[in-house]
Amino acid sequence: ACDIFVLTSLAEAAPSFAIMEAMAKGLPIVASAAGGIPEGLGDTGKLLTNPNIDPQKTVTDLVQALQELAVNPLLLSKMGVASKQRAEELFKEDRMLKQTLTIIKQALEVEFDSDFANQPQIKKGIKQLNQQLNYASCLWNAWFAYTQNNQTDMLKYLQASLKVSTSEFITETLLDWVEDFVRLSTYKNQPLNAFTLTQSSQWKYLMETLLGIRS
Repeated sequence: ACDIFVLTSLAEAAPSFAIMEAMAKGLPIVASAAGGIPEGLGDTGKLLTNPNIDPQKTVTDLVQALQELAVNPLLLSKMGVASKQRAEELFKEDRMLKQTLTIIKQALEVEFDSDFANQPQIKKGIKQLNQQLNYASCLWNAWFAYTQNNQTDMLKYLQASLKVSTSEFITETLLDWVEDFVRLSTYKNQPLNAFTLTQSSQWKYLMETLLGIRS
């Protein structure tokens, strides 16, 4: 129901959740250049002077921006489309998870010089954590591919997860896959039961491939 989203905060996280949500709704945005707002908004909205630097200029900027937008529906529409496109490109869950996992993996793979980090138990713990991280990453990517009806990628990621699985038995791993797929779907409010999953064409294709029935 909003025509314009205005945020005149003195401070915001990087980026602001309020800005992200407004962008995802395709709203034209007018916001102060404080905290993480400029990073999130980019050039898709109108940035006001940082109120921590010149609050009076912030007020002047806000009045001018609203006056300009109020009489220019074409500009309103153009800004709204631009903000929505930026949100869809930057603020996706899979992109966030992949980048976060990459950073964590890079941190785990750093060579430490300290005696503490080189202790056998510490090195073993880091190796196990890295293995668990790789497994979780493969499972999430496989589940996401399943939701996109992309059985090629689903198969690729599940096969990759076998290489880093801590289980000695493939049947135990298969049960873990089913449990994780159901759990992730429930978390995303897309209920999925085990029977539906195991009877799907993607899952049957996966089983046939893993068991060597399909070349």
